Amino acid sequence: MNEELYIAFDSYLNNELSPEEKLAFELQLLNDEDVKQKFELFKEINGYLGSKFSNDTVDFKKNLGSISKENFIENNKKTKVISFKPWYYAVAASITIFLGTYMFMQNANPTYNDYNQHENAMFMERSVGDENLKTAQKTFNNKEYKKTVEAFEKITNLTNPELQYFYAISLIETNNYTKADILLNTIKTGTSVYKEKATWQLALSNLKQKKYDECKMYLEQISVDAEDYGNAQKLLKKLD
Repeated sequence: MNEELYIAFDSYLNNELSPEEKLAFELQLLNDEDVKQKFELFKEINGYLGSKFSNDTVDFKKNLGSISKENFIENNKKTKVISFKPWYYAVAASITIFLGTYMFMQNANPTYNDYNQHENAMFMERSVGDENLKTAQKTFNNKEYKKTVEAFEKITNLTNPELQYFYAISLIETNNYTKADILLNTIKTGTSVYKEKATWQLALSNLKQKKYDECKMYLEQISVDAEDYGNAQKLLKKLD
């Protein structure tokens, strides 16, 4: 069953098999295409777990490998497939849960955090003598968005599209969607270089709120020449 294979895959990758078991396993990979395909998928998932999941998850995975090492026995059949004590299947099934979780995550809707890699704010020339603007730039680049919002709210004349744009992003990051949408729609209907960027941020704002239809509506409005057109098209495909 698959649980046996997953434990065998994990032990092989962790170099926990005896020389005889390792040879038997490699022969099985050569002679069984289905096992080979499952092994390749497991390797991809193994790498994903190592890079994406928390340290606790990785430690749990290592513990499974340690348990499996203690419970390996070699089958004397010609194919020499590794088998386990019956009670061990409860533990082995945990690996199936990991794989199921991984596949669910792969098929789930995209999230705002997949796309909120913002460019740095660079309005220092305009911030000469304006401590609030200096603070807004510094805190935005440090991803301290609550402090950025507080700094922008102290600026009395906030009509510049660039400043409105970075203020709006900070509002989205702090879940102040209504105010952010007002600013972004103002930019979107204007003629500044931030016009297309504002449309992209409106899409991301709706993505964060899980308003997928509204998100798609804004994505479809981004022109081919826009900087974010490629990302918009990729996001549209994931939402379909």
